Formats: sequence, C-alpha cells, structure tokens
Amino acid sequence: MFDFWPQSFVLPREVDMLYGAMTQASINQYWIVKPTCSSQGKGIFMTNNMHDIPRCQSLIVSRYIANPLTIDSLKFDLRIYAVITSINPLRLYLYEEGLTRFASEPYVTPEADANLNKYVHLTNYSINKLNKSGVKANSLNSNSDEVETSGSKWSLNALKKVLRAHGVNEQKLFARIKDIIIKTVIACEPALNQAFDQNVPFKSNCFQLLGFDIMVDDNLNPWLLEVNLSPSLSCDSQLDHKIKSALVSDLLTLAGLHNLE
Repeated sequence: MFDFWPQSFVLPREVDMLYGAMTQASINQYWIVKPTCSSQGKGIFMTNNMHDIPRCQSLIVSRYIANPLTIDSLKFDLRIYAVITSINPLRLYLYEEGLTRFASEPYVTPEADANLNKYVHLTNYSINKLNKSGVKANSLNSNSDEVETSGSKWSLNALKKVLRAHGVNEQKLFARIKDIIIKTVIACEPALNQAFDQNVPFKSNCFQLLGFDIMVDDNLNPWLLEVNLSPSLSCDSQLDHKIKSALVSDLLTLAGLHNLE
C-alpha cells in the first residue's frame, strides 16, 4: 500500500544499507543524491557508483526512476499543494490547481547520457531557468491565453487537458495521487500528534502548507519524490502569480484569518 516512494536511504545512518542495495543493483541503476535541508536543486547529483557518495554527510539517496512519462520528449514533475488545518481530528485539504515543471532538454536515460546533464534529468525550475538554450517559463507579460500551456512551467489543469487529449484517464491518475498524499500524511500522524500535544495549546491555532512533488512514469504510475514543508510562493511568471495568489487566498480563508480593518 506504500509502494509509491522510490527506495530511499537516509545518510549517514543507513549508508551500509545503501551500499548493499547498490551492490545488488544493476550497473545501469542510477541513484539521485540530495542534501538534506536544501532547496532549489542545490547540491543534487546522480551516480551509479557508491564511491561517489560520501559516507558521513547528511544526504537522502533514492533510486532514480529512469522511465518517466514525457511530453514533447521532456521530463516533468508535478507540484501539488495541500494544507493541514487540524491534527486531531486530521483535516487535510488539496488545492485544485498546481504546477507542472519541465526539464529544459529532451530526455534520455542516464546510461545514454555520459555527462548526466542536469537540464535533462532534473525538473527544478530554479535550475532549468538558467539553461540559455532550453525552454523558458513565460514572462510576467505573457499572453494570458498561452500562459498555461507553453514554456517550462504549466498549470496542473493544462496538463490534465493534454493527458486527456492523448487518451489518458487523468481522473484515475489524480485519484491515485490524492491517495498518495493522504497516506503520506497518515504515515506521519503519530509524530504530528505528539508534537501538536506538546506545543500547541489550542486545536485551531496552527496550520501547515505542504508542497508534494510527484513524478509520473511511462506506465502512468505516480511516484512521491519529496514533501516540501515550506513550498516556494515566489512569483517570477504570470502563471506563478495566477496560481499562488489564489492559493494564498484560499489558505488564509481555510485557516480562518480575517482582515481586522
């Protein structure tokens, strides 16, 4: 029931388990290495060699999913927003919109990419916007009719329309994504309950916005890549402004915050 997360290891605590898994895996199995407590793709790298991975650093190492679903040959992932407004009872809301974030160069498998080009394998917008030869996100003055379906960042609903046009049952896919989000929060519920009881005196004076990063493979299986405790709300495109301003408005409404003027 919890097979939606790539096999992952927390270093340095699980470094021996990681080395064991890498020894048993094929040489064509690559691993993606991420520093903990980081953001915007800083310090991420890929390898199939255990000697490239430091034993004593604080890292997360996950199996690289080498068969992503692509659109126009570009790999992408989804940023889906959720907010927890209550722990006991657990109350979780999913935002109806979100972002689809594309790599900026056509996808090839890691074994066919000697340089492991980050613009091919990573979908972080903060990385791909620096690619001078790649596809860019729309600027703030982009035409509103085109802003959701061009550039390196789309809206979630724009992606659903494209999937539907290609015969994909996007309702079934997003029902599975919703299931992933719910199960992920439930898995953390004991720790959340304990922290809530120790630090929050009233049930209604605490809330948390989360950003779930989901990747879909070419078999239409969604995978949870990570959960962001402080998802970026910065806006450097018209699409960002459209989606995130409505997100913040809904968030404050759900939290029950009112203008006192």
